[in-house]
Amino acid sequence: MDEYTRYFEFLRYCLSEEPTPPASYQEIDWERLYVFARHQTVEATYWRGIQRLDRQGLVKLSEEAVLTWMARTKKIERRNALVYQKAAWVWKNFQKEGFRSCVLKGQSNALLYPTPLMRTPGDIDIWVEGGDKKVIAYVDSIVPGMKRTYHHIDFLNAGKVPVEVHYRPSWMSNPWHNKRLQQWFCDHAEACFSNKEEEWGFCVPTYEFNCVFLLSHLYVHLLREGVGLRHLVDYHHLLSRNTAQKPPSVKTLKHLGLHGIAGAVMWVLHHHLGLSEEKLICAPDERRGRLLFREMMEGGNFGKFDERALGGDTKNAWRHNAKTALRDIRLVRYFPSECLCEPFFRIWHYFWRRHH
Repeated sequence: MDEYTRYFEFLRYCLSEEPTPPASYQEIDWERLYVFARHQTVEATYWRGIQRLDRQGLVKLSEEAVLTWMARTKKIERRNALVYQKAAWVWKNFQKEGFRSCVLKGQSNALLYPTPLMRTPGDIDIWVEGGDKKVIAYVDSIVPGMKRTYHHIDFLNAGKVPVEVHYRPSWMSNPWHNKRLQQWFCDHAEACFSNKEEEWGFCVPTYEFNCVFLLSHLYVHLLREGVGLRHLVDYHHLLSRNTAQKPPSVKTLKHLGLHGIAGAVMWVLHHHLGLSEEKLICAPDERRGRLLFREMMEGGNFGKFDERALGGDTKNAWRHNAKTALRDIRLVRYFPSECLCEPFFRIWHYFWRRHH
């Protein structure tokens, strides 16, 4: 058994409430696991499993290893507390300005976890009602010249936390699928803008909305930057929740062009993360699932550790575009619709940005 197989067997234990850990945990090199967890930004998830082992007296880490894990998870908890506070502040300020909104991704995903402070946080992503022209005009009236893309515009930092204001939650390169996706988002916006988490002080997406939105978001990252294990753990926690809401139908996923990526995600969640079959929203697709898993393992979080072709973190625009083109070539036989349309979307997006 290789070390990554042991890591994922242990991860399934961390994500479940099973009382008995896998026998392979005894062969884990905890220092190497920590490096893997950092690359995939799932340190606190693994630490939860280690704590369970410790309470049962089943694992003895060195004092140095314990201090390393504890220091990192405490930092994650402190950062989460700050980001939650700022997310509520940003949401309330948009409310005062007459904009309905809801917090996407990071802090709304963290609420899906057993302990909301255990997910490694990022920036604040907030979906604001009103469309691109109205939202961009508002942001420009406060901080002119901020970078804008088809789906969001940068905003002022909330304290030390970056803020991205979304007028579209996500997008797709295929124009027909994108049009359907944007309409689907609009049809479900009312439920999201009124779904307030009173404890945390802001609105969050509904279960059904997140089933589609997080898939599309993961799809974008897979095709353009790289996808990490944290994306899959987020989706695992989403589908693991007991909810009266129904997931989107297979027909809806096909209509939106998301059925292929959905099948890949379901295979990884079931095969590697141990999600039960009754929780899956469509049939697993092993062929695409193996591809998704390889990409995740090669690149780590956001593809930052992907050393293939032009390397991991490419800041230069030309290198970034070249790397994206190489990804399109590598993935086109798995996701032809998006990969073939992506170069044309990139050209169209260049002129969209000049106009906006």
